[in-house]
Amino acid sequence: MVANEVEPPEEYLRGHNTARAMVGVPPLKWDVKLKKKAQELVNEYLEICWGKPPPSKSPIYGENLMWKYASAEHVTAAKAVAWWVTQKKYYDHKSNSCIGGNCEEYTQVVWRETTHVGCANAKCPDTPGVVAKCTVTICLYNPKGNLQGHRPF
Repeated sequence: MVANEVEPPEEYLRGHNTARAMVGVPPLKWDVKLKKKAQELVNEYLEICWGKPPPSKSPIYGENLMWKYASAEHVTAAKAVAWWVTQKKYYDHKSNSCIGGNCEEYTQVVWRETTHVGCANAKCPDTPGVVAKCTVTICLYNPKGNLQGHRPF
């Protein structure tokens, strides 16, 4: 297993809070407890890096998972958050639904009632003969968002 990446909270918060400001939602605060829990989950996922991404393991908290294979480089915290935010194009505020693609990670990023976030990421071990790089990034949110029948903002 590869040592975990240590990216400062600002790398995660910047993308989250920029997206939240665009829809008039207060900024998130960093939560060390959520970061530690996210790190535990990342460590579990590293055991099966080249397998199928598992379903959410965090029923208490909101969870965004980036399980990304890239040809040349590992995915940074900023790129993971930016990827979730690109799902904005699929969120239809009028119908409060995703149209044409997944938008649940985006709606969790901008969920109004969510006040705290903690994230972790790590590189999967390199595999001989495999050129692709794999990175696992997890952010946990409290309170949890994406509640059925509620709007994110």
